Amino acid sequence: MRTKFVSYMIVSLLLLLFISCKKFTDNVDPTQDITGTWEWIFTYKAYPLSETNPLTPQNTGIVEIFIFNTDRTWLNIQNDLVIDSGTFSLGHGSRTPYLGAKTYIYDSIVYYWSGIQIDNGFDYYIIFNDTLEFSPGFSGRLTSYTLPYNGAKFWKKIKTLR
Repeated sequence: MRTKFVSYMIVSLLLLLFISCKKFTDNVDPTQDITGTWEWIFTYKAYPLSETNPLTPQNTGIVEIFIFNTDRTWLNIQNDLVIDSGTFSLGHGSRTPYLGAKTYIYDSIVYYWSGIQIDNGFDYYIIFNDTLEFSPGFSGRLTSYTLPYNGAKFWKKIKTLR
């Protein structure tokens, strides 16, 4: 009986040691800098497939600019008219949809009007060189502020703010 107890204790201690030695990491990576002026280049919608998918400035007649300032204010301009503005905050996250799947690492932005979060006022993004991609799919969502449907919206940086 004593031998079984000692065996259980040894196995328990080894298991505890193994678990306690595992390195746990937090998402402490800094968010990618989104400040600057971004011009919309195209949007892929998940559906429906059509001759206007992707949407572009050429097939929609919309020239859209997003400006993210260093003081955490933003402007959304379409065809030279400010259509929305406010303040923003940034975050960082990751999501693995299922065991063995690709892990999506993304940054997030939350939009505010007068200090109050806008309904559905968030976007999830990654930046590659001078291209910004918004996609609610990074976080497992179907919609976001700039994408009221599932898909991805791409922007090209046209001005860096200092």
